[in-house]
Amino acid sequence: MHTQSKPSANGRQAGFSFIEIVIVMAIIGVLATMVVALVPMIQERGRQTKSRDNVRNLTMYMIDRRTGKVSGGWPRYNGKNFVLSVVATNDLDRRRKENLEMLFSPGDVLYTLEDVDEKRYEEINKKSLKDGDFHELTSYAGRRNQERDFLITPDQEKIGTLLICDDDDGPLHHPDGIVCGYTGGDVRYKEWAEFDMSKPDPDNPDEFLGDASSNEELQRVLGH
Repeated sequence: MHTQSKPSANGRQAGFSFIEIVIVMAIIGVLATMVVALVPMIQERGRQTKSRDNVRNLTMYMIDRRTGKVSGGWPRYNGKNFVLSVVATNDLDRRRKENLEMLFSPGDVLYTLEDVDEKRYEEINKKSLKDGDFHELTSYAGRRNQERDFLITPDQEKIGTLLICDDDDGPLHHPDGIVCGYTGGDVRYKEWAEFDMSKPDPDNPDEFLGDASSNEELQRVLGH
């Protein structure tokens, strides 16, 4: 003898209706879309944080040498050679790979430590930085401190002037701005609007550093 299933308390058959299934699927779709949108944002935030840490460490090496017992002033080099001065002075130990990783922005797809012959760092010294080309050995642009017009003055040093930032070689490291380090040790991620600039093309940006820059602050650094 067959028994009939009992109706639910509200008179409906037990289980999910078609409409309920559609609603659940719609909710799952919305959540999946949110996850897809959030993951790149979280990854970019991580790249910004790591890059700020890199620039902070590089900046502090220079500040410590500037103010410490082994004072040598601000490095008298231009662009990336300015940044690589921390290798020439042995403040950054070139024998340790984790130290060399500090020289590269995690958002840089053009220059990476994996693509570099690490023996090239052995060529870096105070003399070779005067005229040598080591642009592929770091992602970061440095001060034009070899040029008289851009030397760091005491007044600039006091208020905080730009020392290091992301370079303008290849695609942008970050879509909406760049990481900047200053003489006082301050390190910030600054959006393009803070430089009164429109956002460059992420994949093929025009030069935004040096003489080509429309911003006076960014004219003080070079990416090569």
